[in-house]
Amino acid sequence: MTAILPERPTALDNLPPMPATAPPVILPGLLAAVGVVERPVPRWITDPDLIRSILDGHVDIPDELNPQGA
Repeated sequence: MTAILPERPTALDNLPPMPATAPPVILPGLLAAVGVVERPVPRWITDPDLIRSILDGHVDIPDELNPQGA
């Protein structure tokens, strides 16, 4: 017989429950990772190699550096 340790509390345990009427949330990073949407590339980036790296998912640009969107 193997003993199973009780689950440790996490920060998620303190969150209120999601309302039943709330729409599902899909993170943009997840959609980009599976290829549903293209990753946003800020307009101020002009280097083609860097743009390709962003589109391929090798480089993430924080939202704070892309205030106007792609």
